[in-house]
Amino acid sequence: MRLRTRGRLNLKHQSRALDDRLRGTPFDRALRDARRAGQRDFVFGWNRGLGDVALGLVPLFARIRATDPGSRVTVFTRAELAETFALTDADAVHVVPGLARGAPLDLAAAAREARVALPANAVVFADPDPTRWLDGQRHLHPPALRWDARWNALADARVPAEGIVIGAHVSSETAQHYGYVKDWPASSWRLLFARFAAASGVNWVLFGHEPDPAFAQDNVIDLRGRTSFLALLATIRNRCRILIAPDSGVLTAAYYLAGDFPLDVVSLWSDPRQGVLKQGCASPNPRLRHVPLRGPAEDVRNLTVDEVSKAVAAALALLRHAPAH
Repeated sequence: MRLRTRGRLNLKHQSRALDDRLRGTPFDRALRDARRAGQRDFVFGWNRGLGDVALGLVPLFARIRATDPGSRVTVFTRAELAETFALTDADAVHVVPGLARGAPLDLAAAAREARVALPANAVVFADPDPTRWLDGQRHLHPPALRWDARWNALADARVPAEGIVIGAHVSSETAQHYGYVKDWPASSWRLLFARFAAASGVNWVLFGHEPDPAFAQDNVIDLRGRTSFLALLATIRNRCRILIAPDSGVLTAAYYLAGDFPLDVVSLWSDPRQGVLKQGCASPNPRLRHVPLRGPAEDVRNLTVDEVSKAVAAALALLRHAPAH
């Protein structure tokens, strides 16, 4: 029975993919219809992941602008993503109070509660599907997240502005939403921190949702649960020279943050068919160097401390031997 179900789903997917190639995806068709009808307002509901804002919605917004530079994009989302949308070119972002991730989002009710009058002829995407709509087209509009120089002042004062700071996103708060392991074990992080202790001239700064489990090394500054999203990015942009992160919204945002600032990124992967690896687009930051490490048997837990240490040591060597500016 299970095999027959999978077979039906596979046939349905193949039929849908063929229809998308022949007639265009639902998003393609909506853009064509909007252009013919003179519709210039586009409304999106978004109640999925942080990383998919850059990976999925930013390219869709770019396609809308390419079709009609005078269009207007409005987004309804949950509170924790509001700052993320500040990095996009959405014209208006409205927070839906009390919205939990994955819960159904009633856009009409959300607009009424926010006292927002949506244009009668707006093109509405209540549950957008960037994975389907960008299939085979991801390279056409590479993601780029804008940065306002005023946000640099948000960099956390607890993190030194001098010396070498390595950012570590030690746990992805959304890991439970995926069918594969995202996080490197805490025991491996502890061993890595010990290999680059205070005597090495390195300070570590930890990013994450909650300060658990504890990491007690002397040269570790724990900012988990203590910064806003913009402050986190400001700290990475202005304090960190190296970032180590699993497939996550933090990795995606740092990778696609537009600008010209030095950052070496070591990323840790279970499934290489996800995130920035799936997107396959270069960072808009010309000074970002990316070293992706893939766990054997597609399990990040199989990455050894030696492998990650080697990547960190190589990045440190490049930094220490770089010519002074």
